[in-house]
Amino acid sequence: MKPVSICAIVATFNKKEPLSNCLTALLSQSRPLDEIILIDNASTDGTEEFVKSKFKRVTYVKLPENIGSAGGFGAGLKLACEKGHDWIWVMDNDAVAQPDALEKLADSPALLADGVYAVASAVVDGNGGILRWNRVLFDSRTLKETPVEAARYKDDYFEVDIAGWAGLLVSRRAVEDVGLPLKDLFIYHDDFEYSLRMRRKGSILTIPASKVFHPPGPLNPSTGKPAKWLRPLLGWKQYYVTRNHIYTCRKYARPGLFWDRLPFYAMIALGLAYGVIQTLAFREYKLQSLRIRLRATWDGLRGKIVKNNDFLPE
Repeated sequence: MKPVSICAIVATFNKKEPLSNCLTALLSQSRPLDEIILIDNASTDGTEEFVKSKFKRVTYVKLPENIGSAGGFGAGLKLACEKGHDWIWVMDNDAVAQPDALEKLADSPALLADGVYAVASAVVDGNGGILRWNRVLFDSRTLKETPVEAARYKDDYFEVDIAGWAGLLVSRRAVEDVGLPLKDLFIYHDDFEYSLRMRRKGSILTIPASKVFHPPGPLNPSTGKPAKWLRPLLGWKQYYVTRNHIYTCRKYARPGLFWDRLPFYAMIALGLAYGVIQTLAFREYKLQSLRIRLRATWDGLRGKIVKNNDFLPE
């Protein structure tokens, strides 16, 4: 029997320091990867020279323009399948896999279970605590998202509906059956959409023994702690976070009564109201920030998803 070939793919844009930790961890796996493919979204910070000099075993691919995580991971999945790899381990450029993370995935009987399209590592913070919102259940009737209970992480494996990119091992069969990530999402919730697309045909299992470190959300640069109030102009990232979340939930909504989904739309309305109040009370550049919030919500509700040239990385 032909041995199983596993390739890792990483998408990056102008993040040399965390990328170095990510690639070092991938090269140090107890179950060696058959190939590591780095998709560079047209970085301008010297990433190409850095990778080619320090990580000669990594297959480096530079794209002509930044097409976001959705396009970058899509390019990586496509190339890995064309090269004949059976499984593709998707990794954020700031994620660090524990040395035995891949071994725990590859040795799990879950990998051979019928209908499995992907298996996922548990995502942890710097203290080893589980970041539960990276592995989520989704109710397509109410559009409610629920992180898997902490107690389930003591099991050998469990099923999820949504898995973030960090540490997600995708089968080539899944790519052949459901296609590539939706490029027009550009960034944020592209893994959300892709997970739900896979779940229409197969299952996604989390294997808690396999662990990948991933830093938590944005930090206040002055304290190093999670920021409570972000005063500057609302960034381009928030546009995609809001728009893509609304779009994806509505896309995968199961036919049903409006009343079933009323909590979801109430959440959108309350979130928008809170955002407007917070912006008017605390943010600088209030009108520009309000424009981003309103535009993101409107585009998500009407299903307009493209790489928006009004909202691009600085």
